[in-house]
Amino acid sequence: MKQLPPIFKVSNNIKDTNQKYYYEKVTNKIKPKEIKKTIDNNLSIEEKINKIFKTKGYAFNIPVEITFSNKTVNTYLALKRNDSIITLDNEVIPISTITSLEIKSPSE
Repeated sequence: MKQLPPIFKVSNNIKDTNQKYYYEKVTNKIKPKEIKKTIDNNLSIEEKINKIFKTKGYAFNIPVEITFSNKTVNTYLALKRNDSIITLDNEVIPISTITSLEIKSPSE
């Protein structure tokens, strides 16, 4: 019979290995910090779009609500051109037609 190296040997004493593990009950619950991103409402639409694309993260992770031509769309921005933006839904929206742009928090 071939001898296995020590790393492959399993202990026959299962009770001994189960007693080596223990669990600790934590009584202090730590509340997660609430992250609130505030966007200045005094910014123009162009400045808000630039702020979205100049964040540390990815722009397509930031939910936005865009109102244009009496239509409201909840989406994410994928790309900004000189005069238009493209959403992740492949919708091209000219910046000049946007009447309102609201940046929402990621949890909404």
